[in-house]
Amino acid sequence: MCKITNNHLDINPNQYLMPGHSQTRSNHTHKYRQISTSHNYYKYRFFPRTIAKWNRLPFNVFAHNSLVAFKGALQDINLTTAPFRHLQ
Repeated sequence: MCKITNNHLDINPNQYLMPGHSQTRSNHTHKYRQISTSHNYYKYRFFPRTIAKWNRLPFNVFAHNSLVAFKGALQDINLTTAPFRHLQ
């Protein structure tokens, strides 16, 4: 998602993703609207599965401009909890 959002892949994000419609202090500006589906064959595909996790990332993860820094910021987060918590 980071590569798609930052145009590092030859994929037009507007073709597959819609910007999120709510902004609060806990959200980030790179939030996308969740894709709803009632079919299991699509529910676990890349976009529906990844958007939910992407939207829960803390704001400080997106403060980095490079992919390497983004990946480094992800290592400081426990991605198995919801909402994601910083590792101590």
